[in-house]
Amino acid sequence: MKKGLLGLLKKAKPAFGPIYREAVNLSWILEIHSSSLQTGFYVFQSLEQTHFLPMIDGALWGNIPEYFEMLSFYKSTRNFIIRNFQLPILPEIPLCKVEPVWVNLESISFNIKEFFKKLEHFATTGFLEVEDRVKREKGHIFLQNGLIVDARFRQLKGEEALKQIIDSLSENVCLMNLYQLEDIVLSFLLSEPKVVSVSWHLEDAQYFCQELSKSHVGLPILLVSVSMQDYGYRVFMDGYVIYQTSFDEEADVFEVYLVSQVKQFDILNPYDYIEEGSKLKILKSDPGSTIVYFCPACWSVISEKDKVCPNCGYDLTDFHNMPYEYKLLMGLEHPVVEMRTNVIHTVGMKDLKLAIPQLEQMINRESNPIVLMAIVDALGRMSHPEAIELLRKLSNHTYPIIRSRSRYILDKKLRRLF
Repeated sequence: MKKGLLGLLKKAKPAFGPIYREAVNLSWILEIHSSSLQTGFYVFQSLEQTHFLPMIDGALWGNIPEYFEMLSFYKSTRNFIIRNFQLPILPEIPLCKVEPVWVNLESISFNIKEFFKKLEHFATTGFLEVEDRVKREKGHIFLQNGLIVDARFRQLKGEEALKQIIDSLSENVCLMNLYQLEDIVLSFLLSEPKVVSVSWHLEDAQYFCQELSKSHVGLPILLVSVSMQDYGYRVFMDGYVIYQTSFDEEADVFEVYLVSQVKQFDILNPYDYIEEGSKLKILKSDPGSTIVYFCPACWSVISEKDKVCPNCGYDLTDFHNMPYEYKLLMGLEHPVVEMRTNVIHTVGMKDLKLAIPQLEQMINRESNPIVLMAIVDALGRMSHPEAIELLRKLSNHTYPIIRSRSRYILDKKLRRLF
């Protein structure tokens, strides 16, 4: 890890913290950052030392220290993390995200076809970033004058990636942001650029770009400033700077990208993959909050201020006025597995008999062993005879781990009874 990271923290503002360890539920913070696909790093501080732990797209790279007194989390770019922590993974296409351009989704009634038609109407050149909050995956749709010219999702590209992203938009809760790019940068980024140099000094990187562009006549060379918070572009051609935006001369790292040939765009048609009547399940972006609010009726993501679900029309004031036990019952249908298991755990701790019929339904349809294990443990804490019957049923489950755990807990409960 680069020694100058501590110095950078003096100028940076953490997204979370600093806060004392005793004042925070660490597992809850990790889950929130994981479910929202955060990229950045944790700073664990004590009197003796400072420990850094990177996170990329919600996945931790390393182990949490056994002892620390203070905790902070700093958001960062993926390439900044890779370079400073020397991680053995490839850097991403450096997509500059200064300020998102947004579309008034309320005016299109959450209809996917209408959404893409509005993108065409705005004639935006740039990219749409789609973050699937259920599957915890990101995809990108690239636009030139409002028309889709490419897409990226996992290792997929083009039409296959576009289809997967549209499936996410129609099936799961997603966060979407639309960003602008100049034509020259868009063309470059979609032409399979290769990193040919990485430097910690601007002068060295700039001289390299000038000389490289002279030897590759007619081809653009992209110099990317990689800072904690953003990327910036400076484009060279034939030894001269022909374009730049958001470039940070004080950035920590500078990357040089080269292409062998600039790609010619093909137009992709999203309507081939959209079923009639498909609706978006969108999350309105709020950079100041890490909390995700769900409608308890249809599980679309909503705003904290919504009084009626914009997707299904459920009166959210009814939910707020419900007894806590009924809120738990609704929470058993939560679309995020980790949240669902938390509710199952609470149901067990509260010995909530009302939940047993719903737990039985979950056992019949559930295939996720993590959820099933949570149900087994919850039933083990409950005092009702119906819980014992469900444990007997689970002791014959097709999953060996579920059978073994159920039989162990069932044996302990029966010994206490007799």
